[in-house]
Amino acid sequence: MKKNIMLYFLVVFVTFSCRKIGPVEITAIKKVTAERTASYYIDPDNGKDSNAGTSESTAWKTIAKVNATTFQPGNTILLKSGGIWNAQLYPKGSGSATSPIRISSYGTGAKPKIFLSGTIGAPVYLFNQSNWIIENLEVSNYSATRGDVFRQGIFIQNTGGGVTSNIIIRNNYVHAVSGSFRYAGFDPHAFGGIAVVTTGTTGTDRFDNVTIEGNIVEDAGRTGIVVWDNVWEASGHASTNVKVLNNSVKDIDSDGILVFGCEGALIDHNVANNCGRYREDGQFNGAAAIWPTRGRNCITQFNEAFNTQALDGNGDGQGFDIDIDSYNFIMQYNYSHDNAGGFMLILDASNSVNSIVRYNISQNDRRTIFNFAGGITPGTMIYNNTIYIKSGLNTNIIDHAWDDGGGKGDLNQAYYFKNNIVYNQGSGNYIVPGVLGVFGSNTFYGNHPSGEPADPDKLIADPLFVSPGNGLNGINTVNGYRLSIGSPALNSGTLIPDNGGKDYYGNMVSSTALPNRGAYNGNGL
Repeated sequence: MKKNIMLYFLVVFVTFSCRKIGPVEITAIKKVTAERTASYYIDPDNGKDSNAGTSESTAWKTIAKVNATTFQPGNTILLKSGGIWNAQLYPKGSGSATSPIRISSYGTGAKPKIFLSGTIGAPVYLFNQSNWIIENLEVSNYSATRGDVFRQGIFIQNTGGGVTSNIIIRNNYVHAVSGSFRYAGFDPHAFGGIAVVTTGTTGTDRFDNVTIEGNIVEDAGRTGIVVWDNVWEASGHASTNVKVLNNSVKDIDSDGILVFGCEGALIDHNVANNCGRYREDGQFNGAAAIWPTRGRNCITQFNEAFNTQALDGNGDGQGFDIDIDSYNFIMQYNYSHDNAGGFMLILDASNSVNSIVRYNISQNDRRTIFNFAGGITPGTMIYNNTIYIKSGLNTNIIDHAWDDGGGKGDLNQAYYFKNNIVYNQGSGNYIVPGVLGVFGSNTFYGNHPSGEPADPDKLIADPLFVSPGNGLNGINTVNGYRLSIGSPALNSGTLIPDNGGKDYYGNMVSSTALPNRGAYNGNGL
């Protein structure tokens, strides 16, 4: 019986597979193909919503027409360059993994501008939608007063949507977004210029494959760029494959770039300038320029952070931060300079473990270079960093805070501080936390304050940098921190297991030969 049924279906399959497709079917196939590859044009000056919208000459006019349309995989929504719309762009539908829906521009001239005049929400918005590309837009949402509301520029929201996947936000100019420092429904850190956020409480809500790349975000708050998975901790369902690449954030009210609740996020080649610039009345603004938190195996590298503010009441103000519940985070190849709060905040206060800070350069950062807060993260390793502090600064090289008990402040953890070069012309000190710090093969040159830690392989001789103190804006302006021929820091470091394999400048770091001290591991110049 089973054999007869199988034979029947085989005959039916062969019959329909071999027969000639008729003209009606061909027309239907062509129609579906056209719908799935169609581009829709929007022209605020010459378009009409009664048009087909599928060519420049038959463009639609309004954003309302776009919002009323459910788009198909492979569709493209093209806004005319130079066009301006005072409306929220909220198109419907989802693409597919191989055929995303794309929002972009056409024609020549300025990026098409989508703006709101301080309205709650975002000028560009998606809700529980996957497989989208948003590119080449100008976006703003300005209000003279912030209030207890949330505003964004580009907002991707997942609330009860399960896994939202394949979101690309690139080459946009987002500015004049007036965020709030308080909101009665959610943490205001999660809102800002570009925000990709799970706002629900369902454990399976998360993002997969989010890329935020090549955007300029200016004059925005509370946060410049943020990816926020609200429920990762309770559920164990962190967002995955998140990349924040080659963005510039400037003049940001609070945090510049923040990644919360992600597994394996990459924050790479971004620039953050003048973050933490604003303090709303009565609201604490604890800001850092670039920081990941609440996640696992995240890497922050090749970024530059400078001019971060530490306003009255702001205990932070660092260029970089590894924050609460950070498991196996790496902070490497970054350039930090002129930040009011210092270079690096390492915040435990919970369950963090194995924070690695290596091959970074800090120039003229203020207050504290390395600040341990809320206790010591177990397994912290700080090695092969180059620190320069000019005369006239009172920057502490190491300090600690918030370690006063109450479930926080465990100082009974070992940490490692090795192969670093501290070129200290300032008057600050070392306020070393706990008694389990392991110091080895560091160079402490210049002023030697009373708290300078004991180090059995300490060097105090001039490391002979090529040209110290001359770094400018840009991660490639710090060649002056390479070592000259005859430097005592050459080949005098200690071996570090799993050392990353390369220094700040791309030179190889051997696993068997003794490395240099500091962030440069090449030959003497």
